[in-house]
Amino acid sequence: MASAVCGASQRKVRRNFNWIWYVGAAVWFYDAAVAMHRGELRSGLVEAGISAAFLAVAQFYRRQAKRPPRRDRED
Repeated sequence: MASAVCGASQRKVRRNFNWIWYVGAAVWFYDAAVAMHRGELRSGLVEAGISAAFLAVAQFYRRQAKRPPRRDRED
């Protein structure tokens, strides 16, 4: 019983955790846009790459959170 409660709690944390990555991607994208507006192309491109990496990680965690829980066998 305790493991089921713990598993449900972990899934809830994991589900909420992926939104942090989306927020991070948005912040890095905004920073890249500001840098490019100021004419700093190199740092703007680096920040856009970091934003894309954050977005990829967010998608990974979103896919993990949607996955049905794995049942452990008790043989």
